[in-house]
Amino acid sequence: MTTDSSGAPDPIDLGDLTVVLNLSDLAQSVDFYTRLGFERTEVHGHDGERPISSKDNPNCATFRAGRQEVHLMRIGMNMLNFAVGEPKAVMAELQARGLEATPAGPDDSGTSLADPDGNIIYIMKRPPPGS
Repeated sequence: MTTDSSGAPDPIDLGDLTVVLNLSDLAQSVDFYTRLGFERTEVHGHDGERPISSKDNPNCATFRAGRQEVHLMRIGMNMLNFAVGEPKAVMAELQARGLEATPAGPDDSGTSLADPDGNIIYIMKRPPPGS
């Protein structure tokens, strides 16, 4: 871990961010985010090899506006998903900073940790281009 001249740790490159928000009413959420300018998409995730569809799922909806992506899911918590080139390197850096990061995802290809309020932060491998 490196630090700047003030002693603060250098930032970690956490790649692209996707926000996952807990929802209570899918129809109301779809209406709100559509009016906000987001376009609903059918893909809500990636398993490392292929996109995962949310089509016709009453518990989730995915929206995009430019490079911004929001997933709304009935999961009981909020979550941040970061897509990076090397999740294990990020996990090692987080552990060097005293954070409890544990392997997660298919074949432990990612890492996860919880913030002080129990929200999950998931760091996963960036999907291949065009997927």
